[in-house]
Amino acid sequence: MTCWLIDDNEIDLLVTHKLITSWEPSIEAQEFTDAWAVLDKLKAGGTPPHLILLDLFMPEISGWDFLDHYQPIAQENTLLYVLSSSIDDADIMRARTYDVVNGYLSKPIAKESFQRVVSDFQPSFIVG
Repeated sequence: MTCWLIDDNEIDLLVTHKLITSWEPSIEAQEFTDAWAVLDKLKAGGTPPHLILLDLFMPEISGWDFLDHYQPIAQENTLLYVLSSSIDDADIMRARTYDVVNGYLSKPIAKESFQRVVSDFQPSFIVG
């Protein structure tokens, strides 16, 4: 299973990468600090990831802007979860308005939440 981590904070990327690969060693996690690069990569074709974990608050392009650009090119077999330090109900509700968002996870990612994502691996909105 491939997982793309999109976050401008390199420490958060490192922590998330270490956690998810320790829980699920078969996961191939790739880190991106530039959300535009991810959009370009997806538009160029090739194999999309099985899972995207997306931070919301980034300087160059916010997670919200990423979602706006991602919706028209979203792949049916890719699940996308917001992974944010924000626990604001307004952010969770806003994330629910995007059809491409399968759930909202809080940083640092909890093992139980991530295991639900991996074990279910079917589109359903998860808050954890």
